[in-house]
Amino acid sequence: MKILKRMIGALLYVANLIAITPYEHHYLGFVTQNDAYVNPMIDEYYTAGHSLVYASSEGDYGWINHFGFLKGETSFSLGLSQSIYAPKAKFDSFPPLDDHPYAGFLSLAFGIHHRQDNMLESLGLRVGVSGKIAFGREVQNGIHALLDVGLLGGWDTQIGNEMIINLHYEWVYKHSLYQSAYFDVDILPFVEFALGNANIYSRASVSLRMGYNLRSTFLPHGVIGENMGLQNGRVYADGVGFFIFIGLGGGYIARKMAIDGNFFGKDGYQRDIRILNWVGNIYAGASIVSGDFSLGYTLIYTSKEFVEQRNTHAIGSISLGYSF
Repeated sequence: MKILKRMIGALLYVANLIAITPYEHHYLGFVTQNDAYVNPMIDEYYTAGHSLVYASSEGDYGWINHFGFLKGETSFSLGLSQSIYAPKAKFDSFPPLDDHPYAGFLSLAFGIHHRQDNMLESLGLRVGVSGKIAFGREVQNGIHALLDVGLLGGWDTQIGNEMIINLHYEWVYKHSLYQSAYFDVDILPFVEFALGNANIYSRASVSLRMGYNLRSTFLPHGVIGENMGLQNGRVYADGVGFFIFIGLGGGYIARKMAIDGNFFGKDGYQRDIRILNWVGNIYAGASIVSGDFSLGYTLIYTSKEFVEQRNTHAIGSISLGYSF
């Protein structure tokens, strides 16, 4: 019996060493989200977002190691993102007062990440601006002009200029349901919180993945402009992997500037719109990852976010990544 206990202890020790081996590659990723990736005729509510992401290799980063609750391999990340919102009455110069506001956000996020073999914790700070100085109109009109499609007519009514400061926290856990040499199944509970003048919310979700080599990555989450969006497509091990996934989530939304309007800034277009506090979503997609390149697509279907909203909304998310 003593010999058996020693063997089990040795195996657990080796497994722990494997679990905490740092991944020494850097990561560069690009995420683009658009309702046109679901239906090119929509262009309403959250209509587009783009994010450029850098994540460091895992290692010892001094004081950064001590932030958070999870003890594990540490890395940090930076993300530059823009998100664009529009009303359903997108061609009206003055949209109805109970329609979604025009809004643009431009922000820079800094994230700290701690990883164990089956857990990932991220803490982040997002700083940016809303309103005309976020250049939502210029980007959207430029893309529409390039594609020779109609320009939206009410950007003069967008929410006002305001500085954004938002804190964000997320934690995800991987639990294996089945594992073999060529096929894996796991389940991933996920929680996140945001606090700031742009977004205040708490959310939870659970996802089911099926595929090959699931150990190399965690599931991408997030809508650009609502959280950091710094983990989309990132890998933590070499080797090719691919999977499909489906998930269900929801949460309590206390504040969303894209709907509620400015908190500190001046919003000159007074609206009559009431946010819904409880919002849910269903998402599904597929991803191919490796120690070099990664590619993924996610369809995100979201319930109504304000009382006067005419219909639910769907958006597609495409992530491209390169590890080096």
